Amino acid sequence: MVAPYSGLKVLDLSQGIAGPYCAMILLESGAEVIKVEPPTGDWGRNIGIQVDGMNSLSIAYNLGKRSICIDASKEHGRALMHQLALQADVVIESFRPGVTKRLGLSYDELSKKRPDLVYVSVTAFGADGPYAMRPGSDSTLQAMSGMMVVNKDANQNPRKVGILLVDITTGIYAAQAVGAALYNRAINGKGARVEVSLLDAAAAIQSGAIVDEALSEGNVSQPLSVPAGTFATQDGHINVTSLHDRMFIGLCHAIEKNEWIADKRFSTAAHRFSYADEINSALKHIFYSKTTAYWIETLNKHGVVCGKVSGYSDFLEDPHVAHRQIFKQSGMNGPHNVRVARVPGTPRENTGKRAPRQGEDTREILSQFGFSEKQQQELFDSGAVSAWQDTSK
Repeated sequence: MVAPYSGLKVLDLSQGIAGPYCAMILLESGAEVIKVEPPTGDWGRNIGIQVDGMNSLSIAYNLGKRSICIDASKEHGRALMHQLALQADVVIESFRPGVTKRLGLSYDELSKKRPDLVYVSVTAFGADGPYAMRPGSDSTLQAMSGMMVVNKDANQNPRKVGILLVDITTGIYAAQAVGAALYNRAINGKGARVEVSLLDAAAAIQSGAIVDEALSEGNVSQPLSVPAGTFATQDGHINVTSLHDRMFIGLCHAIEKNEWIADKRFSTAAHRFSYADEINSALKHIFYSKTTAYWIETLNKHGVVCGKVSGYSDFLEDPHVAHRQIFKQSGMNGPHNVRVARVPGTPRENTGKRAPRQGEDTREILSQFGFSEKQQQELFDSGAVSAWQDTSK
């Protein structure tokens, strides 16, 4: 099959995670993506452990792209970015509101010459409103959106979700919106401006929990079902959920508590909420009596939703995960040759792609866009562009 976005040209001006991940999702469906970085590089490259200028963010959210390094503070740099943008089908940017206008790269400016352009703006709080000019990050939005409260610990202390969930989902929502805009373009030939913010995403992924609180009139939200939780076993932990009455009966058979089936106190989900402490206390002792493997096999046999609590290393080695070809090698050399999850919905046969170093493809991209060697050298001499230098040799 021909990839659905084959031939689509994407200019990725964004940094961090949300915008870059949106661009990578498009790439995994066939788009060609050029990543534009400033002289200091995408700021996401400087977070966490770095090895030879690469880290987890620069690898996981930039696979398959080519990188050109452009200094937008230089007149020639801005002119070059403008030229690249006009030859793209999709432009993705994550500047604060007003910056693209100063650079001559706003949607209003570009769409005059390219009315079919799909222009994606990824911000923290959106283009307008009291917080529009504030800086914001994944942790900021987790804090203000209620996510840290809903993830509180046993002592009621708010906790950050351990992964960059808001950033990642913003990238996914942005890619979905691009798909809708491209479909619209295919029908009527017109482009569009797509605006997605971390605030939008933080709200959307918590819709169910927010509605649940409203329905409970502000009371402490009860679990969606009983039992539902994580329990210690002889050799680890298991997560078990009883989604409905039939599944509760299956759980009773699995743990050999058939008397619970006839107990009127436990006959419906609504009744079981009132006896959650009694049920969970009994399960705590029962699950601790045998191994995780025993419970996984037994509970699955009786149709009960359950899962072993695993770390990343166990997850990577899981036989079903391997069969489904969830992870691909990054296609890089040395310590950077790590396994990265493929974008869901893309073919399993997609081969591993490597992520670029900062400005690694500057000359190749300039050549692709028709710049002679002399013109390229002039851009380098003026400081408008730069390229990655391999200092390891």
